[in-house]
Amino acid sequence: MITTPCSFDHDRRRLQNVFNKLAVPNHPLRAAAFQLRDEISTTWCRQAEANRWFAWPSTVAPDGFHKLGELKWRPQGMLSVLGYHVGETLTVNAQVRECILEYAFEQHLPPVGDAIYFHEWGKPETARRLQKLANTLASLARNAKRRRTASFERAIHEWEQDLEFLYEKYYAGLFGFGWPATEPQGPTSVRSDHGGRESLSFR
Repeated sequence: MITTPCSFDHDRRRLQNVFNKLAVPNHPLRAAAFQLRDEISTTWCRQAEANRWFAWPSTVAPDGFHKLGELKWRPQGMLSVLGYHVGETLTVNAQVRECILEYAFEQHLPPVGDAIYFHEWGKPETARRLQKLANTLASLARNAKRRRTASFERAIHEWEQDLEFLYEKYYAGLFGFGWPATEPQGPTSVRSDHGGRESLSFR
C-alpha cells in the first residue's frame, strides 16, 4: 500500500533538525535530539511492518532506474531521503553527513518507494546494512572517477571521506565482507577484517 501522508515529510524535516543538533558535540538539546531520532526510527519501523509504503518525496522522486557504469541506481535514493548529499550543488558538511550515516546504519529506515528496494538495505546494525551503505558510496565514487571531470572532485573526496568514516567506526575488526574500493579497476579492495559478526550494538 502506497501512502503519502504529510507526517512523512514532517518526520523528515524533524530528522534534519536532529542531525544538525547532533553534529554539534555540546549542543544543549543533544539528549532530546537522540530521543526524537529514536522515536522517528520506531515510527518508520512500525509503518514498514504494517506494509505502509511512502511514495518518493517530490523533491527526490526518481525517474525510474538509470545506468551509471556498473551501478543500476535511482537518481535519488534512500540516503537522499535522509538528507545526505555531497558536492557543491547541495552542500552538507562532514559532521552532518556522519550523523546521517550513523542513522542509516543504526536505525530503522523510512519505508519509501517499494518493499524490494527497502529490503535491499537489510536490518539495522547488520553486515547487510553496512555493505549496502558502503557499496552505494563506493559505486558512486567509482563511476564519478570514470567521468574524469573536475566538477566531481569534491563529491569524490566526500564519498571517500565518508567511506573511511564507516570503515573506522563500524567495519574494522567487526565484519568480514570485502570492503569496496573506489578505484574503477575492481569492485572490492583487499581491506577485510574478519570479525564475521552479523549484528552488533553501537549505542
